[in-house]
Amino acid sequence: MNKQITVSAVSAAAAITLAAGGWLGWTRYQDAHTTSDVVYAYDTSSPTIVAQHATAVFTGTVLEDTGPRTVEGLSSDTYRVRVDQVLKGVASGEVVITQSTDGEVDRYTVGRTYMWATNPNHRVEDGVAQLYDAAPRPANDAAVTTWTEAVARAG
Repeated sequence: MNKQITVSAVSAAAAITLAAGGWLGWTRYQDAHTTSDVVYAYDTSSPTIVAQHATAVFTGTVLEDTGPRTVEGLSSDTYRVRVDQVLKGVASGEVVITQSTDGEVDRYTVGRTYMWATNPNHRVEDGVAQLYDAAPRPANDAAVTTWTEAVARAG
C-alpha cells in the first residue's frame, strides 16, 4: 500500500510540475510574441533583397490619405493608391497600402508617385503592406531603373 501511495504522490508531483512548467513557458512565449515592433529578417534598404520578398513591386500615385488604423496589431497609416507601372506581380487599379507607424516615419503626400514593394496583409480588407523601411521613395527615372534591375536580379 505504501508503494502505491508513493507512486501516486510522485506521479501527482510530476503532473503538477509539468503543468506549471508548461503554463510558465506558454506565458513567457506569449509575452515575447505580442510586441508591436516591425522586425524584418532581411535588409529593408536593399531593393534587390526587398524585391525577393515582395509579391508586387510597382509605381503608384497616392490618391487619398485614408488615415490611421490598426492593421495586424500595428499602428498604421493607410493610403489609397493608383497602380501606375507594375515591375513585379499583378497589382492593378487602386489598392489600399498600409505603412507601419512604429517609430518615426515620413508620411506619403497625396498626388505624388512613389515606388511600392508590397505583400498582402492577412485580411483582404487591410490591403497590402509596404515591405521596405518607412521612408517614402519617389518614383523618379533613377528609382524605376534601380527597382527594375532589382526585380530582374531577384528572379
